[in-house]
Amino acid sequence: MEHKMITLFCLIDEFLKSIQYNDHPLSHISNSEVLFLGYLAVNDFNGNYTKAHSYAMALSLVNKIEYSRFTRRLNKLEDIIEQLFHYVSTIFMRLNDVQVYSVDSFPVEICKIEREKSVRLWQDSSMKGYNASKKRYFYGFKVHMCVTTDQEPVLFYITEGSMHDVTASYKFLPNLPQNSIVIGDKGYVSNPLETFLAGFGIQLSPLHRKNMPKDNEHGLKRKIRKGVETAFSVITSKFGKVIKATSIGGFLVKLKLFILAYSLDMLFKSLSFN
Repeated sequence: MEHKMITLFCLIDEFLKSIQYNDHPLSHISNSEVLFLGYLAVNDFNGNYTKAHSYAMALSLVNKIEYSRFTRRLNKLEDIIEQLFHYVSTIFMRLNDVQVYSVDSFPVEICKIEREKSVRLWQDSSMKGYNASKKRYFYGFKVHMCVTTDQEPVLFYITEGSMHDVTASYKFLPNLPQNSIVIGDKGYVSNPLETFLAGFGIQLSPLHRKNMPKDNEHGLKRKIRKGVETAFSVITSKFGKVIKATSIGGFLVKLKLFILAYSLDMLFKSLSFN
């Protein structure tokens, strides 16, 4: 555990140095420590910043910082969180020799659907979406994600809950390497999307619907798709009952931290086995 924490902190610190994201000269705690504390909160405390902060201060894991200052500084690191995820994802893509990926989305509720009209965090009709796997509506965001056959995340894209998976795919799937093969469920069946991605050298290969010709690779595709389902299960298991935040901006930062934490854990796992 200690070895993992040291390794991840060093990775974060070296990354910030590589992009020349310097600390303020009057700051008593580095951005690396703030981001590491954010990782600790989502990875070990279900996103509870208060508990993570108290734990870190009690054990002197990082330099002293007031709780309110910690949350403000962490929220300002949103772009860095995305850049660090992108950096780790490029490592996964380089290691993925077969260049086969699976894509899907999972819902992230802001509140229970019964409270959509009274929620204070954010009110927008576009946030209401439908979760086909559970056959129920939800109110919140959708995380669209692409992972390798080893469940390593390489792309993610956050949208309002009502956005269809195909529509979102136009925005982020072109960022895959050329000659990639993307496996999706039946919801990704779309000739226009398939043609669009082919222009980037990417082959979309979703599961076939019942009214389509028999797919001889159906069993293999379903097996590959279990990777993205497992990734979603691991990420959402860290949420607790719901992601708690006092602003929509803070909510999104915490959501991205959950995704980054999973990415860092998968990188550590990969490095440990190699």
